[in-house]
Amino acid sequence: MTSPAERLFRLFPQTPALDGHQEGVAAVPGLVRGEPAWMGSWKFRANPYAVENARSHTRMHLTLANVCVDIEDAARIGGVLMANAVAHSGVPEYAQIPMQWVLFETGELVIQVQDSRRDFPGFDEAVTWEPAEGEKPRGLWIARELGAELAFVPTEAGKIVQALIKPLEVPAWDSPAVRHTP
Repeated sequence: MTSPAERLFRLFPQTPALDGHQEGVAAVPGLVRGEPAWMGSWKFRANPYAVENARSHTRMHLTLANVCVDIEDAARIGGVLMANAVAHSGVPEYAQIPMQWVLFETGELVIQVQDSRRDFPGFDEAVTWEPAEGEKPRGLWIARELGAELAFVPTEAGKIVQALIKPLEVPAWDSPAVRHTP
């Protein structure tokens, strides 16, 4: 989690989107070190299936990328980010919500979702919210409990909400966190 003053971002260029806007990866400086080793993206319709589709695609993309994070936790975090975008962006069901997965050479993973709403009222409260006894866990609290560090940044097209997931603790080996295989 970052305070508003710490929400500084840098963009890593990627291929231009179909609509001519440049896509990028918003990464919180100081939390993410190194350059992206792998990137994946998909667009999901903002319909009742968006959350489960985001979870399934996250699971599939991260399994194929052979990441060093808990894939099931990452899939749940991706689902939470998508649910948040669908619920609060106010877009119709036919609208598409982009999601990206970025694996850094350090083994850190960023999952980010972009929606069309520029602001995020109550972001700090949503991230620091704790369920009362007997209250059902919800939203960004679930992502935070699964180990995600959360941030957002306004963009020309809306905002990007991201979750940074640290790699799993593994015994020291003489191999990098990300394999450079074709």
